Amino acid sequence: MHEYSVVSSLIELCEEHAQKNNAIRIEKIIVGIGERSGMDKSLFLSAFETFKEESKVCREAILDIIDEKVELTCKKCGYVFIPDKIEYGICPNCKNSDLEITKGREMNLLSLEMIGEDK
Repeated sequence: MHEYSVVSSLIELCEEHAQKNNAIRIEKIIVGIGERSGMDKSLFLSAFETFKEESKVCREAILDIIDEKVELTCKKCGYVFIPDKIEYGICPNCKNSDLEITKGREMNLLSLEMIGEDK
């Protein structure tokens, strides 16, 4: 259930961005969750709904989740590709099987829509 600690960190990050930008409210949060991140999206959303209530600026925020595909890099030839299920373990360029996952294992904050203070 690492979703709770990730969501808690996400709320903190959003609050920091709001403070730096003199925002009084965050309306929308867009995150990308990699398909190999191990995140359960329903638990992530549930945790978000719980934690946002404790945040002054995130209380009314809507969370959008974008699925991020896995990206692999071949360690032999350097070819970067998004695999389909058939070629998952083989580089389509040189047929090498020594690959590194370079994207798709993380959660990224992609965008915040904030409302600033009226002056």
